[in-house]
Amino acid sequence: MRAFVQQVKQDSAIYLASIEAAHWFWERGYEVVWFRFPDIAAGVFDDWLFHHPEEMVVRGSVESIRTLLARARRPDPPVFDLPSSLSPWIGRFTWETTMGEVRNQVDSEVPFNPFHIKPLMHQKLFKGTVVYGLRDLIASASIPDDTPVLAQQKIEFASEWRAYILRDKILGVCNYKGDPLVFPAAEMMKDALDAFTERPIAFAMDWGITVAGHMLLVEVNDGYSLGNYGLAGMPFTAMIEARWRQLMGLDDNGVGNCFTLG
Repeated sequence: MRAFVQQVKQDSAIYLASIEAAHWFWERGYEVVWFRFPDIAAGVFDDWLFHHPEEMVVRGSVESIRTLLARARRPDPPVFDLPSSLSPWIGRFTWETTMGEVRNQVDSEVPFNPFHIKPLMHQKLFKGTVVYGLRDLIASASIPDDTPVLAQQKIEFASEWRAYILRDKILGVCNYKGDPLVFPAAEMMKDALDAFTERPIAFAMDWGITVAGHMLLVEVNDGYSLGNYGLAGMPFTAMIEARWRQLMGLDDNGVGNCFTLG
């Protein structure tokens, strides 16, 4: 089995994640092969994608995985973010807009409440940010006006957590921001998991607890290119592999079942 792991620069947000994934795939006995994004267009993967898909798994950026799937003539993965089936747990006003509309609103003389924006279709096109004024749009100045954006009412969270899910089982819940002693409610996470009918085989649900003590869904992240905030390497790479196989249209090989039984 060959694990292709994307090699990125040390200043990349996924640098450490790539190093760790390579180690854990190696621990599992896989042959680790490093690749760079230009290798996809150069055809390095073509033989594997079309003739040996059962013998490979890929750990890479969102852009890399989506490009590989397109090259393999597989459908684009859906963008989950805040699924309608989970609306009871969102607890805040959200709306779809564009970068141009955001710029116009911020540049106008009409007062507005701060709000959070993130890419709607291309998750890593720019980093999600809270908009207080024009200065907060400097980092995304090169993004075209017609780029779809998901905007949300600004919420103050005291603590934020990521729940890692494989085959409908929560493998771990890790604190990634705020007070680590303000815990999410287990039953609420389980109820939301049951309600998420369009859930993939592997994904994460991010949860925030507000300063007033309310627990809200921050977002859903697909399992093919997750960040790891503390889940053990074995189950984490099993999630990556299971979702990759699902996106490639391959049968579930049961990878990671030892972590989901019981």
